Amino acid sequence: MAQEKSGFALKIFHKILLTMVAVALIPLAGLLYISGYQLEQDWRQNASLNLTLTANGLVGKVNGWVDMNLRALRENATLSDMISMDAARQKPILKAIQDAYEWTYLVFTVRPDGQNVGRSDDNPAQYYGDRSYFRQVLEGKPLGQEVVIGKTSQKPALILAGPIRGAGDGVEGVIALAMQLVDVSQAIVGARIGETGFAILVDQQNKVIAHGQPQRITQQLQDFSEHPALRAKDSAPGLIFYEEAGKRIVAHTQKTHLGWTLIVQQDYEDAFAPLLEARRNALILIACALVLVVVVAYALSRQLASPIWRLTTIAENISRGNFEVKIVGTGRRDEIGALARAIERMAVSIRMAFERLRKKV
Repeated sequence: MAQEKSGFALKIFHKILLTMVAVALIPLAGLLYISGYQLEQDWRQNASLNLTLTANGLVGKVNGWVDMNLRALRENATLSDMISMDAARQKPILKAIQDAYEWTYLVFTVRPDGQNVGRSDDNPAQYYGDRSYFRQVLEGKPLGQEVVIGKTSQKPALILAGPIRGAGDGVEGVIALAMQLVDVSQAIVGARIGETGFAILVDQQNKVIAHGQPQRITQQLQDFSEHPALRAKDSAPGLIFYEEAGKRIVAHTQKTHLGWTLIVQQDYEDAFAPLLEARRNALILIACALVLVVVVAYALSRQLASPIWRLTTIAENISRGNFEVKIVGTGRRDEIGALARAIERMAVSIRMAFERLRKKV
């Protein structure tokens, strides 16, 4: 008689249990995966739309703000008192501009030789011939712009400048508006985006003009040339994803009329909060479904496997000559009932065979 092999082997109970769990969970998992994928795509589009609309609104605000400043430069540059390049005649105009445009800390004029003439404050005149915005205007550009450390404020500042033209259309001088970046930030990118989002505005050289967190630009200039959103903006249309300070960030970039770049960024968990919540709910649903399926499958598996196990024990006893065991399940109308009746007939046949052998002996 061959010896039974030792070791673990799946019994019919385990096989039925695993089969029922697999049959129940595989379609459920597939459905959740498909619906989760579609949900993620929908929320990517939604987040992209939200950031794009926010960027559109802020870009429009920046363009309007710039146009307002340029209009102030152009209109006041044509006044006779301004063209005179006389500091006494210019100062009332310059002071009125500063009072009207609350984000400016200084409005001033510069002669073509770079020497300061008129000022809206009472500080002494300075030399501005070394400034890029001044040279841009003298080279014929309608607008000079530069992000620098202001000579008056000693703070990061944005300077916008335009030409003062005389009767012969020659450049008599330059009129300029000086604004601290903190004040610019509050004027044009102060809006919050969700719980964690904000906007950043940089110039053509990627120097920060305005920041949604102004405390970062109160003391020194910021060069954002290595900012992930700026490095990826030409190769990754739509949303840009990157890591910053251990957090996953989603961003969108857009250009203004002057060629400045607006960055709108938000923490991934904030932008995709409904998606992440849906994922958590899906995991909870899967866990609950798994528990329910296992419980139901366990109960059904025991219901199917227990009669087979009992019939196996009965057959084992019969094979050892114990014919007094009660055979259960003979009244069932399924395969297990047929097996029980077959074992019952087998037991009767074996008992009769034993009796015939006993009589012969």
